[in-house]
Amino acid sequence: MKKIITVLVIAVLFLSAFTVFSGHVKADVSEVSVISYSSYVAPSNTVAALAPGDLITVGEVMNIGSDIVSNVTVQGTAFSASGQTLAVTGADAFVYDMLPGQKAPFYLDFSASSGLTQDLSWVPQVSSVTVQVTSVTDTNQRQYSDYDIQGRYNYTDNNGVYVAYGTLVNNGSQIVSYPWVVTTFYNATGGVISLNYTNFLTPTLSVNGAVRYFSTPLDNNTQLTNQIAAYSIQIDSLTVANSTSSPTATPTQSNTKPTTNFPILPIVIVVVLIAVAVAALLLFRKRKVAPLPPPPPAE
Repeated sequence: MKKIITVLVIAVLFLSAFTVFSGHVKADVSEVSVISYSSYVAPSNTVAALAPGDLITVGEVMNIGSDIVSNVTVQGTAFSASGQTLAVTGADAFVYDMLPGQKAPFYLDFSASSGLTQDLSWVPQVSSVTVQVTSVTDTNQRQYSDYDIQGRYNYTDNNGVYVAYGTLVNNGSQIVSYPWVVTTFYNATGGVISLNYTNFLTPTLSVNGAVRYFSTPLDNNTQLTNQIAAYSIQIDSLTVANSTSSPTATPTQSNTKPTTNFPILPIVIVVVLIAVAVAALLLFRKRKVAPLPPPPPAE
C-alpha cells in the first residue's frame, strides 16, 4: 500500500511541476471575448469546409484581459427558430500566444457529423448561431513580433477573387523560422466575413530580410468579394521572442507561440499514464500466498 501511495504522489507532483515550470496555467475564459461573427453555407468550390453545404461561422475573438493567453478555443451552437439545438461544433482560434488587446479569427465548420441528424438536413432550419469561448490558458511566453508589413495592397483578379498582398520584413534581431500570415476580412460595418492563412512563406527569414505574401478569403466567391471593405494581418512563426525583443505596437498584426520549445506535454502525459498504470497494477494484482511450512519430521 505504501508503494501505491508513493507512486501516486510522485505522479501528482510531477504533473504539478510541469504546470508551474511550463508557464502555461488554465485561465478564466472571461479573459477572451467573442466580438464579431457571421455565417454562410459552404459553396460547391469550398477549400476549407469538410463538404459543400456545411454551415460555416467565421468570427473574431479579442484578449480583453491583462495577461498573455494561448490555447484559445471556441464553441458554436446552431439553433432553430423555436430554440432547438440543431448542431454543435468547436475549433481553435487562429492565434498562438495572444497579447492583451490582440484580436484573432476563428472558423467553425458545422458539418454533417456535428448535427443531431448526422446529415445536413438541419441547415435550412438554422435561425441563429451563438459562439462562446470554452478554453483559455495563461502563458508568460510570447512569440517574436518585430515585423513590419510594407506595401499593403489588394485587387480583384479576373475570376472575381479578392487578393491581398504585401511584403513581410524582419526588423528585429532574431532569425525567424517558418513565418506565415493570417488574414481577417471585414465588411463595411467591421464584421468578420472571412479569413485565410498562408503556407510557410520561407524556412528562415534573416534579420532585415523580406518575403512577399498573398492572401485570399476562404470559400471565396463574387458575393463575398463584394462585401470586403478592409482586412487585417496577423504574423505567426515558429520563433519565440527572447527577453530583448520588444512587443508589437499593433496587436492585430502579430502574436506569439512557444513552438520552438521541445514538446514536453506528450512526455508528461506518458509518464503520468505509466505511473497510474503501475499504481493500478500494484493495487489490483493478486497477492502471492506463501507456501505452507513442511510437516514436522516423524519421531
